[in-house]
Amino acid sequence: MNTKTNTRMPEKNCRPGRSMANLKKTADRYTTPFLAILFLAGQLLASPSSMYGQIAKTGANTVDESTATGEKQSVWAVPAEQKVRPDDKIESANLVWSAASKKINLSGAGNEHVPFQVIITSPPPPGRRPKPAGGFFITASDLRSKEGKTISRENIQFFLQHYIMLYGKSSAIGETGYWPDALAPIKEPFTMAAQYNVVRNRPVWVDLNIPAGTPAGTYTGTVTVTQNQKTLETLNLEVQVYNFSLPETTSLITYMNISKGWLSRFYNKDASSPEMDKLTQTYYDFLYSRRMEPWFNYQLEPHIEVKGDKVEVKFNDDRYRYYMNKLHSKRVLLDALPGELHRQIKDPEFSKGFNDKVKSYLSQVEAYFRKNGWKDRLVFNSPVDEPNTQQEYEDTRKWAAMVHEAAKGVPFLSTESPVPDDPDWGTLRGHVNHFSVHGNALNHGNVKQAIKEEQQKGGEITWYISCDQTYPQPNYFIDAPAMDPVMVPWITAKYKMAGFLYWAANFWPETPNPWLDPITFISGFLCSDGYLLNGEGVLLYPGDHTKRFTGQPDVDGPVSSIRFELLREGIEDYEYLQMLKNLGDGEYADSLVSQMVIDVSAFSRSREELYSIRKAMAERLEKLKRK
Repeated sequence: MNTKTNTRMPEKNCRPGRSMANLKKTADRYTTPFLAILFLAGQLLASPSSMYGQIAKTGANTVDESTATGEKQSVWAVPAEQKVRPDDKIESANLVWSAASKKINLSGAGNEHVPFQVIITSPPPPGRRPKPAGGFFITASDLRSKEGKTISRENIQFFLQHYIMLYGKSSAIGETGYWPDALAPIKEPFTMAAQYNVVRNRPVWVDLNIPAGTPAGTYTGTVTVTQNQKTLETLNLEVQVYNFSLPETTSLITYMNISKGWLSRFYNKDASSPEMDKLTQTYYDFLYSRRMEPWFNYQLEPHIEVKGDKVEVKFNDDRYRYYMNKLHSKRVLLDALPGELHRQIKDPEFSKGFNDKVKSYLSQVEAYFRKNGWKDRLVFNSPVDEPNTQQEYEDTRKWAAMVHEAAKGVPFLSTESPVPDDPDWGTLRGHVNHFSVHGNALNHGNVKQAIKEEQQKGGEITWYISCDQTYPQPNYFIDAPAMDPVMVPWITAKYKMAGFLYWAANFWPETPNPWLDPITFISGFLCSDGYLLNGEGVLLYPGDHTKRFTGQPDVDGPVSSIRFELLREGIEDYEYLQMLKNLGDGEYADSLVSQMVIDVSAFSRSREELYSIRKAMAERLEKLKRK
């Protein structure tokens, strides 16, 4: 435990021969992404063989393994909640590692992922165009307990961390230069090559999945790093497994947007093709494997046909059974006015003919969910995203009225605070059941009070992070602190909210390629006080570009990121808290949350504190389980 094609863009809050080192310093002087991109693009065009060639060969294993320096190679380890950059110093000891005993110490429960990192340090040889050391590979043994129980090596996976060059900062505490993010599954030997350069540190992400029901005990094994099939270092691995397992289902509501339209555009495939249908399913299955769910599940959108005054709504029963009965989806968020219906209605908005057709659609959806016993998981989403005018507030109330009339008992969600920015707009309270609140709003006392009041009435509150939420609030930027994604579920728990939302995990339309250019949301520059938002809206990478940028085989589906995996870590922490509450120790769970979080702008980013709290939760759960 270390433990529709939704292309709507958020408006109000923007949610949505010199050496390379010298080039980077020069690029840092440019204050806009446009100028910086032009500068770097010009250098690439001026010297394509020396610079672009290194991009194409990043991670390839057909290069010289020699370091040609007096400094020795080294292998060491760090916790998952730490971003290791190329020139970081070797650590002799930390929360999971002891160089003296060459041992990695971990702990976790059954059905929990316990990630850590192994770092290969290989000082690059001198010279203008050094050849990177190569031929590295990493493996693990089975883990065995004294009682003869085994965790198979098949449960340990290795991922090469792709270094991406950041030519601007995301915040006041961000930094330019190389940062690790994408996690390419390791299937082939790898090198110390990165974009444009040779790096000193090569971090490997290691994911240990402890199977559900694994007997408690101490399990030991080894992790071995080789170079050209010769052992470079063997590390001892010791894992304490607790006497409980995390539940299969997840307590948190997670609205994570993976747009089918953005997928089809980047993969250059017809959005309605069987190929795209399969690919979208692959991306969604990946989400569920990380204890998260899609914001708008395009696979569950019903087919709608308007025939005169009649509206016919048809559902894919097999798909619904897969998501509702096998994957146990917590929420299905459907638009109150889906695009397919909107395009077919010719009546003016909010006219009787328009309203009758919309209500027919709403009532048929409600009936289908009720018939199958899923009504408690259905939510209708407001067609007005982030309402920010008096007219938008009025329209939101009209939509809420239609939903409540046609689909009695089905909640209506709006991406807005219970407290309007302008009192003249009126209120959405009493109309909207579920509010998804912008993170900045959580700093205001009247909003926090309104949230408590809505929760007491049975309202479901979620929250979201966007580009204009600046430090010390958390964010998902590549150069944000590693603890930020981990703490998102903890902050959710502090406010007793039901979950969180993120506007995009695959916003690739504004970058040539997310593997190459980290500035993924260019217009975010306008709402971020002039910072460049590295990785905004991109928590996943397209797997069909893996080989080009890492040397590892292409992936049929998404490639994860450090940020995405750390978000799962926080979700698993939340499950510990929920288990404590389910076992009658909610007061203790709340006290631990209060130790970690004061509010959205004041929370711990200390790994030491996190690991101490995790240990305390596990010990209390073991004690409760023994009773």
